[in-house]
Order: sequence, then structure tokens, then C-alpha cells
Amino acid sequence: MTGMASPVEADTGDIRAAWVWQAKSVQDDGGDELLANAAKHKINRLYVNVDMNLSDEVYRTFISKASDAGIAVEALGGDPSWAIQGREAPMLRLAAWVSDYNQGAAAEERFDAIHLDIKPYVLPAWKDDSESLVQSWVANMKLLLEQVEANGAIDINVDLPFWLDSYTIAGTKTTDDTDNLPLSRWFMEQFNHVTLLAYRDNAQGNNGIIQLIEQEMNWADASGASVTVGVNTKPMPGEEFTTFAGKGAAQLESVLAEVAESLRNHASYAGSAVHDIVYWGQLEPEEQPVPEKPTLQPEIRGTYIWEASQVTDDGGQHILEFAAAQHINFLYVRLDLDQPYSSYRSFVKRAQAQGIEIHAMGGHPIWGRSENRPRIERLINYVKNYNAEVEPEERFKGIHLDIEPYTLPEWNSDRDALLTEWAANISFFQEETKKDSSLETSADLAVWLDSSPLPGQDMSVSEFMIRTLDHVSLMAFRNTAEGSNGIAAVVRQEMEIADRLGKPLLISVEMKENHEGAHISFYEKGAAEMEQQLAKLPELLKAYEAYQGNMVHAYDYWINAKP
Repeated sequence: MTGMASPVEADTGDIRAAWVWQAKSVQDDGGDELLANAAKHKINRLYVNVDMNLSDEVYRTFISKASDAGIAVEALGGDPSWAIQGREAPMLRLAAWVSDYNQGAAAEERFDAIHLDIKPYVLPAWKDDSESLVQSWVANMKLLLEQVEANGAIDINVDLPFWLDSYTIAGTKTTDDTDNLPLSRWFMEQFNHVTLLAYRDNAQGNNGIIQLIEQEMNWADASGASVTVGVNTKPMPGEEFTTFAGKGAAQLESVLAEVAESLRNHASYAGSAVHDIVYWGQLEPEEQPVPEKPTLQPEIRGTYIWEASQVTDDGGQHILEFAAAQHINFLYVRLDLDQPYSSYRSFVKRAQAQGIEIHAMGGHPIWGRSENRPRIERLINYVKNYNAEVEPEERFKGIHLDIEPYTLPEWNSDRDALLTEWAANISFFQEETKKDSSLETSADLAVWLDSSPLPGQDMSVSEFMIRTLDHVSLMAFRNTAEGSNGIAAVVRQEMEIADRLGKPLLISVEMKENHEGAHISFYEKGAAEMEQQLAKLPELLKAYEAYQGNMVHAYDYWINAKP
């Protein structure tokens, strides 16, 4: 590994870097605008693209100013062709120029390192013959190391995408070639510093930054290399999950803070880098005005997230963007209990920062049977243990069940027994959840259950559910608010019960296609008609304190709804 003492004594905190691809920005006004932008973003390291046609005086002036501001400057260069044997000359020329420049400059005027961004994997040859291209890339890097060692040591820092850990220095996939060193690890053993291009917009989950670079962080710890985690702010149409473009500075800062906190135990973790300073400056301000609450809407406005992978795979940013557009402030989110707690932390934190309350959801008709009570217990324990391990702003506020045992054959063959078991499971759910927790309990309830007596109890199933749980979501699946069979009419009995018991109720409406009757769903009528009907409910139900808001079933159908 090559290196020398850094000419700039940077802040003792983490590196906070940015790429600067506009080479002339160091010449224009002496680089003052660039340095002002760096100060705005609290940057302490710049990767500045080098134009060797500029005079040394331009760089001496700029780097001296940067040094005074506590900013280290690295000489940035790179081209995919630099990995091809026989085409390494421009790379070697850059390294020689930087060495010559540094030897003639004062300490405070020197480049801190050479920073290479080569990216040979964008070449067609990578797809056709990655083995040859990787081997030539490695060979050219060895030539560079030899030249730098001969000309006077300077750090060489390299950009590497996180997925290069799946290739070896032979250019083959690691799964097929266990005898060769992984390519990422080879770079870490040769170079002092690596910037891992972890281009994702969330920290947690299977597709989040922390999990994707876990292997590289362990390798860097072992090799003694330092790692800066790179993120992207450039717009990426079709690959929005790889960038913070359009998502705001606040989300960027939140994710970088999460990554830093999670990786703090790695000796190799050095900080973060943002690609690039121009796109970073185009993010919306950190402080955004709170959207005005739509008129004629109750306190709660929410939906159901049934696909757990929509949160765990890509961080759920599409959900939060939809929620912002639709003024959603409440979500029932189904959990995959086989996922680590880290899969949910970022989503819940970002949702809460956006003013959205999150309740963990689970359920299946068979959960109404006593033999399946352990499934309910597993959900309760998962949420409690999760909440105990995470920060307050990352915690679920409650647990929501959607059971609906009336879809089981036993509903017709042995209804009383099934109702008794379902009620017992709901009581168990309430009692177990409340042990050592303040989690709110809730469940979905079909509105027609107000006419179904609970065996052995002097009350209906609806009254039992409302009495037992903290709140209930009434599945008032109608597509008109008014009339004898409209939403307001079918929920009145439950509203009266809830008012008497001092319990809150939510009203759920359906957007999924339904073949049970034209009056059930808003699928055919569309989202605008749904909004018009929901807007009538506050007036129609103003006599009931229990009415707290509306839920739309479900996100997948709502986002694809007719206008």
C-alpha cells in the first residue's frame, strides 16, 4: 500500500466529500464559488477533476484557499479505457503530473491524493469478456503503483461499486471461482483508500446501503484500508432507488447519519461522499413547508401496505412519495418476520419524519383458530423486540390484525366454535401486546358483524371487538357516502357503540376490483370519485366522536386507480 502524510489536517470527524467534475471551477473566481458551495454542505474533502492544461498557479491558489477552509483536495481523473492494456498512458500521465506538481508546491498547496474513477464495467467488453478486462485493469493498476512508488509516494484512492465484490481478480464470479481473491478485496489490499459507490436511497433493508456493503467493510477492516461511502444525487430515470434526486436534502442527511451510526464500529469507516456537488446543490432545501391539510378531511388518512417487500427491498421511498402526494398520515404495514430489524428502521424513521404513523400489520383467516395463536404471538414478540432495539423515531406505534375468519369453511359448518376461538385470540392479542408495552392494538372488522352475536356473550361480535381493542377499522366497503346502503349508514351502529365505550373508529373503503356487487368498490368509479365521497363523511358522521378518519384498501390498488 502506498501513502504519505496528508497535507491538510482535516476535521477530526468523518470525511464529508463531494465529486467536482467541472475542472474549470477552480479557475473561475479563484474557486471561491466552489468553496462557498463546499462550506454550505459542510464538505471537508473535494475530489476535483484535473485539467493539466491549467497553470500550476491556478491549483496553488485554489488548494491554498481550500486548506485555509479545512478542505482537503484530491486530484480526480478517470476513463473506462484506462483499464485496457495499452491505453493506460493518460492515467500514468495524470499521476506523473500530480507528483511533479506536489513536489514543487508548498505543503498547504498540495493535492492530498490522486482519486481514480475508472468504471471499466460500462464498456461493452465487460459484458462480453469481463475476465480479460478485469485482468488488464489489475495489470494497469500495478503499473500505476510502481510509477507512484518511483516518483514519490502519494495516496491513490479509487472508486469501486459495491457489487464488484462478486468478481475475482481473474474476472470470474466469486461463486464459480473460490480460489481467486475477490476484486474489491484486492483493491483494498493495494490502495490506502476506497470510495464505495453504494448508490441507494436508503440505509436499511436487503437493498439498503448498510447491508450491501457489509462484506466490503469487513474486508477493509482486515486489510487496513479506509472506506468512504459514496451516494448519488444525479437524476437516474428508471433507477430512482439509486439516487436522492427529487427526494430532498433532509432524506440524504438522514440516510448518511444512519449509515455513519451503523458503521461506526468498523475501523475502516472514514465517512461519506456525495456525487456530485452540482446535483447535490439541486436538491430541495432541507426545510420543506408542511403540505396543507386538505379541507373536509378527518384527522387520519391512511392506507394498507400488504407487500412487505415494498419496504424491505428498496426502502419504500415510492410509498412515502405517494403518501406525501395524497396527504397520507397513517399506514398499516405488513411485516415479513424473517427479515432483520434493520429492514424496517429507515422506512419507519423517514415516515415518522414525514408525519406518518406506522402500525405493524399481520393476519390471515386461519389466525382466527386457536391452534394458530402462536402466529399472533410471534408477530407481537417481533414488534416488541424490534421496538426495544431501535431508536424512538424508528418504532412502530401499534399492531394491526386483519383476520377475517368468515372466509373459512368452518364459518358455515361450525360458526359458533370459530367465533369463540376468534374472540379468544383477539383477547390474547390485546393482553399479550399490553404486557410491558404501550403499543396500540387494532383490527379490521366487517360492518355486518354488528348483527352477529358472540356465543356465550351478551353482545355482538362488533361490540366485543370495539370493547377489547384500542381502535377498529370498519370495512365499510361501499362506494357512496349517502343513502340507506351508503358508508355513513352502514357504520352508524358501530359508531354508537364506540361513542358509548369511548373508543375511536376508522372507516376503510375498497379500491380493489370486486365482483360481489357494483356498490362495493371504487375500482370502476376511480380515485376522484372516492375523494368526493370521503369528503362527505365528516358532515354525515359529525354526531359521532368515535369517527377519526379513513383508510383506503390498499396502496397497490390506490396507486393504480382510475383518475
